[in-house]
Amino acid sequence: MSVMTVFVNYVFPIALLAMGFFLVVAVLMQHGKSHGLSGTIAGGAETFFGKEQGKRVDRWLGKMTTIVGIVFVLVVVVVYVVQPDYELTAQHQSVWKNVSSFWNEFFPPEQ
Repeated sequence: MSVMTVFVNYVFPIALLAMGFFLVVAVLMQHGKSHGLSGTIAGGAETFFGKEQGKRVDRWLGKMTTIVGIVFVLVVVVVYVVQPDYELTAQHQSVWKNVSSFWNEFFPPEQ
């Protein structure tokens, strides 16, 4: 198994899940202008860390959300570009089905 195959099949999907989870949590924890749901969740940061520390955490979350969001999009593009050619795979399967006696018993070839 090649290194690229390992990355595409194992590392990238796990990284995408982790980044997606981080993005959801980070966006919910940031203060918005309306302080709706995000203010409720992240409001504890101000009382726990103090007023200045809460602002610092908000700035840090904003920067990290931007960086992780950009990396997320890049990884999605890389996975899309290097994915296998499913049309070619389907052609091989149709050839295999026509040659295979097993498939011919259950699914006779179309004439």
